[in-house]
Amino acid sequence: MIVTVVTPTLNAMEYIAECVESARHQTTDKVEVEHVVVDGGSNDGTVEFARSHGCVVLTGEDEGIFDAINRGSFNSSGTLLGFLGADDTLLPGALDTIVRAYERHGEPWLVGRVRWIDADGTAHGDLSAPPSWVSAPMLASLGWNCIPHTSTYMHRDLFEQLGGFNKALKYSGDYEFFVRARRRGSYLRIHRALSCFRRHGQNMSMRADAAQLAENEAVAQSFGPSAPWRRLTYQYFVKLWLNGENLPWSVHKRLAAVRAR
Repeated sequence: MIVTVVTPTLNAMEYIAECVESARHQTTDKVEVEHVVVDGGSNDGTVEFARSHGCVVLTGEDEGIFDAINRGSFNSSGTLLGFLGADDTLLPGALDTIVRAYERHGEPWLVGRVRWIDADGTAHGDLSAPPSWVSAPMLASLGWNCIPHTSTYMHRDLFEQLGGFNKALKYSGDYEFFVRARRRGSYLRIHRALSCFRRHGQNMSMRADAAQLAENEAVAQSFGPSAPWRRLTYQYFVKLWLNGENLPWSVHKRLAAVRAR
């Protein structure tokens, strides 16, 4: 089975080698990897490196990261589609695990655990996908995306039915996309870490500026319950589960937040 990994880039040479190598080593008797790099105008050698290491490279201006991911996804050939940041990596055997689980269960999207690492690659805990009882309104009420996007793979048909990511959203496109996907149906949880998300302070999703908070609130208003008390109840219930299920990740996140102040 062909599995497409889409990576948007812009001057990503600091980490792109690790990202590309982690995808290249996923090939097995079950998996053929198509790594699509969508570059928005790098001038640091990112494009040349990706091409020389077997990636399909698309270049040209885009309207943001989610527009780039859409472009790479709609111009790919994989049966299953996944998204990997240029500073993130796949763990050994990740795509083989995805394909075997898909062949066994047939769910149109699958979500594994993600391992948070720092700039030097030191692990700081895993984050699990929420269980199937967490509905779309509950996800929307949380206020941020808790679906590990670098460990999520989706059948092309479902991605196309959803119309891809909403490119008008610059920060919360993955959050809104996964809530819409959850409205269509549940995903298969995979109980192992499939990827590493590198948290180094420059991640767009970690900035939490006013524009991002406004987008998150728009997702909550569009897909969450209309009653504020119900939304708040869902929010704290999901938070309680996430922190309890992923204790090392939760502790590290809180310590990082304290240090950031």
